[in-house]
Amino acid sequence: MSLSEITASRGQPESGNQLAGEVALQHIARQHACSSHELFSYLEHQPLTVTSAGALLRNYDAHASSLRRLLLRASTLMPEPAVGYILENIRNEYGNGDYAGNHQAQLRDLARCSGVDSADFCKFTIEPGVKLFIKSVSELYVPSARHSNRAPQGFYKPAIAAGAITATELLAIKEFELLQKAFGRIGHEHHIWFHHVSIEAEHSDESLALARYFIENHDSYHAVEYGLRGVLDANVHLYDGLLAALHS
Repeated sequence: MSLSEITASRGQPESGNQLAGEVALQHIARQHACSSHELFSYLEHQPLTVTSAGALLRNYDAHASSLRRLLLRASTLMPEPAVGYILENIRNEYGNGDYAGNHQAQLRDLARCSGVDSADFCKFTIEPGVKLFIKSVSELYVPSARHSNRAPQGFYKPAIAAGAITATELLAIKEFELLQKAFGRIGHEHHIWFHHVSIEAEHSDESLALARYFIENHDSYHAVEYGLRGVLDANVHLYDGLLAALHS
């Protein structure tokens, strides 16, 4: 399913004030510089080689592995009514009860199908932009006292994490659609890893509901926005790193 088909299937948002904050967050994500990063044009138009595919997937794996662990930690910060919004996301990441089907294993299988030797996969360099992304988002997914001086005083930490999660899920839809196009040109459009296109669309709805929960029940729009903007800013570094991997 394409991004345009996913978007069309959702219909129009509810009327009234309850989704005003949610719509604002979507607008911020669409207008942010990361949403028009050069990486997306490259994935849409440029051919992949075995080396560029391997380097790209190795760096994507590094960032995704970090986010999986951060998502687990972030779930422990949530008030109980909010936990359910992210549990399905976690379950999908880890194989829906069958760890052999976890997303990392699927990614590495895609690398193997693209001609990358399993023994060589971890030899690809993790680019500086990806490392900077991982460092930057950690304090947004799991805000701690050590980093409290970086966020405005009084911001509710679980709401910051909710904004961070929302940003990741919103951008993941575009990432996977264009990754699918790029790998489709070498015959792997229907690899199981690209089930993410539809799965991430579902998760973006869940993460928006998570953001809405904090906006409506904790009056925390600005904390949610802070987390969202922080991850969007970090995504520029991530995309710089993934593009560098493609050119390696």
